Amino acid sequence: MDFEKKDPQQSTEDWLDEILGEQEAMDEIEADEHAITSAGLTHPSDAEVDAILAENWDEEPVAEDAEDTTGQEEISRTMKFEPVPEEVAAYQEGTGAREPEEPQPEEAPKPKTRPKRKRGYGLFGLPHLVVTAVWLCIIVLIGVTLGNTLWTWCADIMAFGKGDTTATITISDEDVGNIDAITQKLVDAGLIDQPGVFKFFAEFTGKKDDISAGTFTLSSSLDYNALIQQMSPQSPSREIVEDLLIPEGYTCAQVFALLEEKGVCTVKELEEYAANGELKDYWFLEGIERGDKYCLEGFLFPDTYDFYTNDDPKRVLEKMLDDFDYRFTDAMKENFQQMQERYANMLSGNGYDSEYIDSHQLTLPQVVTMASMVQKEMATTKESFTIASVLYNRLTNQKEYPRLDCDATVYYAIGDYFWEKEELTQEDLDFDSPYNTRKNQGLPPGPICNPGIYAIYAALDPDDTDYHYYVYSKEAGEHLFSETLAEHEQKVEALGY
Repeated sequence: MDFEKKDPQQSTEDWLDEILGEQEAMDEIEADEHAITSAGLTHPSDAEVDAILAENWDEEPVAEDAEDTTGQEEISRTMKFEPVPEEVAAYQEGTGAREPEEPQPEEAPKPKTRPKRKRGYGLFGLPHLVVTAVWLCIIVLIGVTLGNTLWTWCADIMAFGKGDTTATITISDEDVGNIDAITQKLVDAGLIDQPGVFKFFAEFTGKKDDISAGTFTLSSSLDYNALIQQMSPQSPSREIVEDLLIPEGYTCAQVFALLEEKGVCTVKELEEYAANGELKDYWFLEGIERGDKYCLEGFLFPDTYDFYTNDDPKRVLEKMLDDFDYRFTDAMKENFQQMQERYANMLSGNGYDSEYIDSHQLTLPQVVTMASMVQKEMATTKESFTIASVLYNRLTNQKEYPRLDCDATVYYAIGDYFWEKEELTQEDLDFDSPYNTRKNQGLPPGPICNPGIYAIYAALDPDDTDYHYYVYSKEAGEHLFSETLAEHEQKVEALGY
């Protein structure tokens, strides 16, 4: 570049401005050419050039309402890129005339550039140091929370620091396999604190299937694995009462006392649950009014059972009721329907009209009541069918035989549920109770014991006889039967009664 003055009259200040202006224009041209070359364009259009240059300019975008300085910039650029020294000198000396400028086309508006983020600032415009501190606090909080949670879970699983509180829980047959119900019982007893963790542990390890029915005394000091082991059939602390025989003809009072004696349940537990406990819906209990401690009389089937010590009263009672349901077969249900027809025919044959017969249909509880009387009156299984015929013959002909006169009902009426009295007194025979068939007509309100299978068979299919009386012969070990009262009195006299 030539740095000598072209005009001797030109001042040094003007000469320096001219030199610097030309140098600045050259620098800008070189920068623009570099930007276009970097964009990979060989023959760019005017719009492309403007866009490229706009991206590389550091100048702030021009506001739309700013003062229009297009003309001035154009003059400046024209002076920078195409300097004419003679015109400039003439203009400065005041001797030259300015040519009128041709109107220039409007420049396309420069695209707005994205404002640059200030260095040292991050999320939400906060300083990086503050953002870092916030994130560190969040991470520490999450870590502490997770740590406390994991420690709480581990402490409950391993029974760390839980003390040695004991509690007794009962797992019923319905609870077996229901991990939600079992877990809730453990929580209610204060044995575990984390029900969700216990359920996950029991299901994940497959140990939930090891929990069996029964009553268990457990400690809060036991870990999850030990708790489940204590509720399994192999629990060392659990005893099984095997082959417990409930004799035929036992009353509910006798059954409950026997179960308490063997350590299965207490009498109080059984009486309370029998009266008001929730039981399954058994078809044969339809019409049975609950509320009395012996309301299940007749349906606790006498059999041999296996129970657990400290067992669940619900489980114990339902086990015997389930057995009754199982023993009362479909064939016996057909016999019951046939017996209803036979009973109606017997009433009709004794002169009762259809209205009376319809209002006195034989029900299943009545059949069981009849079976309980047969059970207590019979001396042998063989004669049970004949005794049943006597009771039915008297029941269907109350015009001639107004009362059943069954002494077994008197024992139940006076409250001697254990048949401890050897002989009944006249006062006993006159005892005022609906169960006393010596004073009242018809059947007692319900069974007087829990009859065995043969007594039930006899009540469903009695012998067809004309007997109306019987008397027990100690010598023969069986009963003697009579059709008439005179015949009966002769036998009683002969036996020395």
